[in-house]
Amino acid sequence: MRKRPNGTGSIIKLKQNGRESKFWYILYTIDGKQRRESTGTEDHEEAKRKLETALAENALGMRPTVDVKAVTYEEIATSYSSQQISSGAAPRCEKMHLDEFFNGKRVLDITTDSLRRYISHRTKAGVAGPTIRRELGTLRAMLNQARKEGKLRLVDIPYFPMPPDSKPRKGFVNPDLFAQLLAAFPENLRPLVQFIYCTGMRRSAALRITWDMLNEECSELNIPGDILKNDEALALPLAGADLGKLAAMLKKQFRVQGQPVFDSTNLRKEWAEASTKLGLGKMQKKKTEAGWSYASYRGLMLHDLRRSAVRNLVRAGVPESVAMKISGHKTRHVFERYNIVDTRDVREALIKQGEYAKIQRRGKLAQMPKPAKGRAR
Repeated sequence: MRKRPNGTGSIIKLKQNGRESKFWYILYTIDGKQRRESTGTEDHEEAKRKLETALAENALGMRPTVDVKAVTYEEIATSYSSQQISSGAAPRCEKMHLDEFFNGKRVLDITTDSLRRYISHRTKAGVAGPTIRRELGTLRAMLNQARKEGKLRLVDIPYFPMPPDSKPRKGFVNPDLFAQLLAAFPENLRPLVQFIYCTGMRRSAALRITWDMLNEECSELNIPGDILKNDEALALPLAGADLGKLAAMLKKQFRVQGQPVFDSTNLRKEWAEASTKLGLGKMQKKKTEAGWSYASYRGLMLHDLRRSAVRNLVRAGVPESVAMKISGHKTRHVFERYNIVDTRDVREALIKQGEYAKIQRRGKLAQMPKPAKGRAR
């Protein structure tokens, strides 16, 4: 075979103990270091194509395939967990199930087919589609982080098939009903409930807000990005009628620097009792030696206040980008799931359509030629 030009690599068969290797090997140099990689083929032309692909990837600044082959699931999972811990994020429970299935595998073995096998495995275990979606989302985040760190290439991240998502919840609270709900809570919980209803912020984020983030006049919060899921710092004025009421509540409280602004003591139990009292849910109790105790609850959820806030912001004409910044939504897709459309929205849309059609008809009538004046013969 003809010798390849300098700098274009080599295609060889290795010899060991006088025996020649079955497959062709390709040799090429990257950053002054020679790479040797088995092609896994006896076809010289196919080996040549693999060598040309490796050289092309190198020219584009891509990591060599031989290096990517060594990356394991455990490596990217450990790196992802370290990043989560350093950012102060809560550990993801989804990772436990991913570990059980993918431990011991190379990242290049995580293919679309293996993802489908994971979906089938979790479905047989009785896990719902939305939960499996969250687990796969965590795996995709791991792979994307590894790509940003230079451990993987874009081509190494497979297509992710996803099971069907859940339908958006329909629960929301209009302002009149919320006023009754708020009054049913004890005073210590009212600031938190009012804040979530006005801003749509997640409960977990709201509970991480501390007094040093609130100015002396209780008129503005400066929330750092690591609290919010969209990682964007937010300067939030406590302005308007409802947030003005919240500011008045906070002024009466004792400030302790570094301590949470909002109290959530007995929140779950008080929410169940208040919602049940207003007919928005049903609380079941069980009898114990100490008497009756709270057992379970079904109905309106605290998270429905977040959904209601998004709906109210959109109806008030707040630009979508501003509403997403206030609520902390990261993607428009999820934001739209919270922006629920009901019969009132459809009715108002049809009224607007009718008004538009009426204006159009008037315009066409105005453009029609008027009949000539005079007596008819």
